[in-house]
Amino acid sequence: MGACSPDGDSATVEIFHEDGVEVRLHRGPDVELEWTFNEAFSIRPELEGEVRFADLSPWEVGADRDGRIYVLDRTGGRVLVFGQAGRMVGTLGRPGAGPGELSDPVALAVSAEGDVAAYDYATGGVVRWAAGGGPPDFVRPAPLFWGPELGLASWGVIFPSVAADGRDGRTVHLVVIAETRTGVLAELEQVTVAASFPACGIGGIPVEPFFEPQLEWSMSGDLVAAVAGPAYSIEVSREGVPERRIEREVAERIATRELALAEAEEGLELTAPVRCQIPARELVDARGFASVIPAITNLAVAPDRSIWAERGRVRGEERQVDIFDPEGAYAGTLPPGSPFPVAFAGGALDYRIVSLRQTATDETEIVAHRIAR
Repeated sequence: MGACSPDGDSATVEIFHEDGVEVRLHRGPDVELEWTFNEAFSIRPELEGEVRFADLSPWEVGADRDGRIYVLDRTGGRVLVFGQAGRMVGTLGRPGAGPGELSDPVALAVSAEGDVAAYDYATGGVVRWAAGGGPPDFVRPAPLFWGPELGLASWGVIFPSVAADGRDGRTVHLVVIAETRTGVLAELEQVTVAASFPACGIGGIPVEPFFEPQLEWSMSGDLVAAVAGPAYSIEVSREGVPERRIEREVAERIATRELALAEAEEGLELTAPVRCQIPARELVDARGFASVIPAITNLAVAPDRSIWAERGRVRGEERQVDIFDPEGAYAGTLPPGSPFPVAFAGGALDYRIVSLRQTATDETEIVAHRIAR
């Protein structure tokens, strides 16, 4: 059974069910949201000469419903905690391989309640600190962590894991590990190619072609949203149980060599096993490119359960972000160039978005914005 109803200006939505899951298919043009983002504060990489973070990645930042922001200090083997005004108020962990210690942390996760977890590559386990205090916990998960993201909620730990890795591709699972079960929330079949770079003396490295879809996902509380392919299709589950699929009818964008060269920009600088610069053209020739640019390349789930979907783009193009309300209805598209959240600081009724920004000196700083709607 299908139904059509208004869903934004000049837009319609068709609602039906497949395999017991509600599907919302949105049709129509973009509807621009009149939102503005007002900077509340920023956190720079240094404090009194102490390096706190460098080359920060989205999966190294988290926040809780009390407005605290957490940052993974990879080189310092700890987690830095910042208060609502952006000032450092404490740390978790210390360097080492013992209880509550971190040797080579690569991913951070923070629950709404303030539980904190970090995956340590050196020990192959997840170190977890409870919001209420007490000794830290350590778990070595199975299946193995692939990453790069880690998710944490009261009902389980979530991360990508490689289920199969062959000559021509790999299978990536988004797994959830709960007290009662281990399950798979999403699956992506990913193409890989054996790339060779003779100028650097490197051959046969398995890499993805340019624009090959990645497993995109995000979570907040009991809600997880995931995209596993090039189509505009968001799978939504609640505590690991499929609940809804959100689709939007957007024009497919064909990938070309020119777009791949734009994405490659100035090429790639290698530091290991040898220091070498791979030019953009050589990089594109070796990796190739997928047939289409993925419709969605980033997801974020806000504390109010709204879903933010960043549309696929080529390096240098302005960001486009669609917003869906907690029921899966298309609310509109943010103004071009709006920041994209790596975390949300605050609760469902009052939260700030936390994003990353490059400074004029090519450092990464953390920025908290209030949303004016």
